[in-house]
Amino acid sequence: MTQSRDFFRPLDAFLILLVAAASAWGFMSFRVTEGSRAVVFIGDGKYGWYTLDGPKRQVSIPTSLGTVRMEIGDGTVRVAASPCRNKVCVKTGAIRHSHSEIVCMPAHLLIVVEGDEPDGSAREGTDAVTF
Repeated sequence: MTQSRDFFRPLDAFLILLVAAASAWGFMSFRVTEGSRAVVFIGDGKYGWYTLDGPKRQVSIPTSLGTVRMEIGDGTVRVAASPCRNKVCVKTGAIRHSHSEIVCMPAHLLIVVEGDEPDGSAREGTDAVTF
């Protein structure tokens, strides 16, 4: 008594097409955009924001660990010098894309690159809240 089983059933092909379409839609909706400003957070508060346009310039940020020196301009931001021991923030290099971050844990410093909305307006407000 042998039973023959088909490798694919009719609904399997539909499921494969559905997964492929969902994957293609997810891939097409993901866009990497250039950032327009760097937002600097120290501790749990916003310190300030800086536009990425214009020539390169040095900005000093006072932190609890010491002064962190950022280099901003030509569409990028990077940490040029930091008083932290491992210099991970310096080794991160320049960032330019929206939602990119540079983190300096010892100095409690976070630099986030933000971009504009497609209509040219800046996005303000809360992105998400978790508990």
